[in-house]
Amino acid sequence: MNNWMNNKRAGAAGRIALAGLISVAVLLICSKNSPLYPMNDWVDVNCFFTVGRGMKHGLTPYLDLYEQKGPLLYVAYALAAWISETSFLGVFIVEALCFAAFLYISGRTAEMLSGSPAAFAWAAAGLGIGVPLSPAFSHGGSAEELFLPVFALALYIVLKAMKERKPLTARQACSLGVCGAAALWTKYTFCGLFAGLAIAVIIWYIADFRGRKLWKTVLQAALGAGIVTAAVLIRYLIAGALPALWQAYFTDNLTRYTQNIRSGNYDLPLPNLLNNLSWSIPAAIGMLWLLVTSKKHWREAAACVLGAVGLFMFTYASGRRYPYYAIVMAAFGAPGFAALFGVIPGKIRENRIFRRAAAGIAALAVCLGPLAAYHWSGNVYLMGKEKSELPQYQFAETIKEAEDKSLLNYGFLDGGFYFAAESLPVTRWFCTLNNDLPEMQQALKETVENGETEFIITRQQKLKNAGQYELADRAEMVFEGRNWTYYLYRRKAE
Repeated sequence: MNNWMNNKRAGAAGRIALAGLISVAVLLICSKNSPLYPMNDWVDVNCFFTVGRGMKHGLTPYLDLYEQKGPLLYVAYALAAWISETSFLGVFIVEALCFAAFLYISGRTAEMLSGSPAAFAWAAAGLGIGVPLSPAFSHGGSAEELFLPVFALALYIVLKAMKERKPLTARQACSLGVCGAAALWTKYTFCGLFAGLAIAVIIWYIADFRGRKLWKTVLQAALGAGIVTAAVLIRYLIAGALPALWQAYFTDNLTRYTQNIRSGNYDLPLPNLLNNLSWSIPAAIGMLWLLVTSKKHWREAAACVLGAVGLFMFTYASGRRYPYYAIVMAAFGAPGFAALFGVIPGKIRENRIFRRAAAGIAALAVCLGPLAAYHWSGNVYLMGKEKSELPQYQFAETIKEAEDKSLLNYGFLDGGFYFAAESLPVTRWFCTLNNDLPEMQQALKETVENGETEFIITRQQKLKNAGQYELADRAEMVFEGRNWTYYLYRRKAE
């Protein structure tokens, strides 16, 4: 590793291999999508995967299956379903690839800012272990986690151009537009980073007397954004689902989701960041280093600070503060590792003893990463569970034996019962979401009253006014530190 880290002629292959190795090794332990786990029991991921599985079978998000996130997230989960829809292997592969890309780009950012090849391995190892072990990682597979490489890429493009003191090239500007549009069509709160970066670029262009090139850069970025947006709109136009896309993703999220602040008491945004010190400390160090050296790095400092402020404000603007929201800020961890090498004089960095020590520490961290993950990850409690111990698979045995396998996940977010039973929803409102839409509640009520599905599953509460249904089974499971009871109802025989 010493020779590789300090060989200027070393290609991207070694760096990609290192990022991939760290990603797979750590996520195998930390992510519930890993093959080492019976399944991912997180409700959010199961919502995404149900929609992704539905897309594989020709269903259209929002029109046929109502969910709240952006269409590009469901594309990622549809890809996972094409790999495997009866296990989370596909989800794990998509997750590991995204995280490896994040580590690679973050490592290149640290290397570029510091001028030291050793910073790559330190950033990749530090973030590769620190991010999955942080509380914000949650169960694995969140939209925030999967989007980290896009955040990192946008930041890298801007910082690289600023460091080289060259205006953004057409390719760079177009790529930023693509990244910004990807943010819009994944979860539009992600656009905060791009708002901050745009302001930083404008300030940079004006300060360096490049104002005449600003409009050209804007048009090039708009072209990239337009390509992605056109692809999304055309897909939904062909499906006749543009009104459903607009209503579900924009109107309902903006008018209903932000009004429903429920689902537990969570830390405020700033304390939440303090719960994730494994990457928030490097992020803080990096920004402090850029600010302290602002005479040399004021452009880069402006990009990081404005990008972080924009992303932070957009993320928490709704008033919600789920723990996994904070992971988006891990995108700013790379400058912290650059700072560790940036403050060291060049003569010391080039010293053979120093280089070997840096390589040895990085190699040791990579080797100990899986062990640290197993010792500290909050998800390993589920690793030793057998599928037969989980309500999802217990109920699936009954459902799979029935001629009619139709199912309704009623009163709570998708608990993974569709997945375990290898069943697809037969109703647009396939679970109870957090936005409390009146039409959702009415549609779910009518589904139960009309006996439209063979099975209904509830959580914590028995089915009120069961009518056409009778209790078929019950089971318990620990989820997020709390014991939950699930009830399986079956339509009465005529």
